Amino acid sequence: MPLRLSWISYSIRLFVITAVMAAAMLVLLAFELIQRQVLLEQNAVRVDSLTAPAFILDNEFQRFQHALELHLYTQQRVSKDNLQMRLDLLTSKVDWVRESLGSAFIFKDPQNMATLDMMQTYVQRAQQVLAQEPSQLHELSMLLNDMQAFTSKNHPMSYSADLFASLMLEQQNTELLSQNQQITWLTLAQLVLLMTAAFGLLKRHRSQQREQTALTALNDQLRQAQSDTGAASRGKSLFLANMSHELRTPFNGIVGILNILGTTPLSSQQADLVKTVNDSAGHFLKLLNDILDMSALESGKISLQSEAVDLRALMMNAEAIMRPLAIQKGLSFQVPDLPAEPVWVKSDATRLRQILLNLLNNAFKFTEQGQVSLHFRQSTDEKSLRFFEFSICDTGIGLDETSLGKLFQRFYQVDSGLSRKFSGVGLGLEISLSLARLLGGDIHVQSQPGQGSNFTVRLPLVSHQPHTVEAAPPSPPLSTTDNEKLRILVAEDHPVNQKFLAFLLQRLGHQATFCENGEIALQTLDKEDFDVVLMDIHMPVMDGLTATRTIRSRSCRKARIPIIALTADVFKEARESAAAAGVNAFIPKPVQLQELQNALNTHVKISSQEDEAVLN
Repeated sequence: MPLRLSWISYSIRLFVITAVMAAAMLVLLAFELIQRQVLLEQNAVRVDSLTAPAFILDNEFQRFQHALELHLYTQQRVSKDNLQMRLDLLTSKVDWVRESLGSAFIFKDPQNMATLDMMQTYVQRAQQVLAQEPSQLHELSMLLNDMQAFTSKNHPMSYSADLFASLMLEQQNTELLSQNQQITWLTLAQLVLLMTAAFGLLKRHRSQQREQTALTALNDQLRQAQSDTGAASRGKSLFLANMSHELRTPFNGIVGILNILGTTPLSSQQADLVKTVNDSAGHFLKLLNDILDMSALESGKISLQSEAVDLRALMMNAEAIMRPLAIQKGLSFQVPDLPAEPVWVKSDATRLRQILLNLLNNAFKFTEQGQVSLHFRQSTDEKSLRFFEFSICDTGIGLDETSLGKLFQRFYQVDSGLSRKFSGVGLGLEISLSLARLLGGDIHVQSQPGQGSNFTVRLPLVSHQPHTVEAAPPSPPLSTTDNEKLRILVAEDHPVNQKFLAFLLQRLGHQATFCENGEIALQTLDKEDFDVVLMDIHMPVMDGLTATRTIRSRSCRKARIPIIALTADVFKEARESAAAAGVNAFIPKPVQLQELQNALNTHVKISSQEDEAVLN
């Protein structure tokens, strides 16, 4: 009995649920019938919003014609300013029609596009005539005659567009009505099926399984969306890296030419102006390097070098770099914990130096009086792991708790108002923290407003003695008195960089031939003899690496010519690709005179010795 009562109760619940669903389907059917009626009524309604731009354009065209007629043939002439106003309105309506949402409908008729182009032609003619002083009435009269002839021979664009849109909308409404009828029959069929499929509610757990499957699919979609977002972020980082390269290329010429200008005889005022521009260029270069580093960190393109680093020498170098800034600002700069002997560790010297200089620059930037100090110490944790620490202490403005929590966020600046006192974009600290963590360490900050800050870099101390090698004497500088003038082929597409390199090579006493891409470089090398090639990497038509590989693949003597790469791409991958292509030396931009001179000394000398050995 209890089981029977339970079944009856369940049947009642099932009947109620089915009745409610049937009622809902009846309501849906009623909505479908109402929708059908609305569509029937809408079918008779003309939709003019898509063709409104064409109507307005035709109207403005006729208004301008009328204004032109009044200006030319009546006693109460329309002023030139009013005529120009009507022409400006017509011009704006021509552009509006091209860009309007209804343009796709208007221009399905090719005649409408031709009509619009002709109107554009008349507008341009009118602009040219009205721009003349005094206005040429004869040319205005000819323009009016042409416009009147054009209007009489062509149907108005608005009529054509309206007819085309109306036909299309009627066709769409017909299709919608047909679909609506199908939906109505389908709804009736669903109602019948629902009444005969009540037993399906007994299998509710299957619907739950379907919901679980849908949820799993949704989670997969979310994961895919997250992956796509990561790919977009990496693409953005690569874009920033490419943009930084494109900016560094012309910047190479700017910095180089400024350096050359600074070595020429200048008045005191000119020297001060050159120094000001150089300071601005240095700030710009730091910003470019920060953007390049940030994009490299995000895209995973920064790789660390494992080498022997002398921490004592690193601190001395940082002190020498920052000392002039301390003197300029009238600050005391102390390095009280400088080790008495070299401290060799296994790390990346370039990145360590970058972190240290970033933090020191930050300390000097926010310190107006008092001192900045650089401290060093070694420590061991509870697991007997050894560490070394650099601490940069200052007596600057300090930070509150809110600022400390946001300090290492990208683009965050303590002084971020429109009238902010301290310049910068807020990338240095985030880059420093990212690099410290790549090196296995971290950065900690202690600070109070008005009492200064203490930044501490803590990194693993892995002892690593350098290989002892006999130091080779420096190569003597090249000059026209000690060496014959070198014939140098320069492949560089940027005109400013060409001018800069021409100055450098002329100053070294060499003869340079310039070409704009790798293909021209190959052709020039076939026709003439050169002692060395300076090869830019990124060039149109044929890049520098392709040209280098082509040269190295040849069987003639010129295949061994020294090739020195010049590029604004400073990533490790760029150096490795250049070496694999057969480049002898790699010089990053901005090109420095001494670095270029050393490369020429080294590789042209080696090449000459190899050629003599082959001949002997």
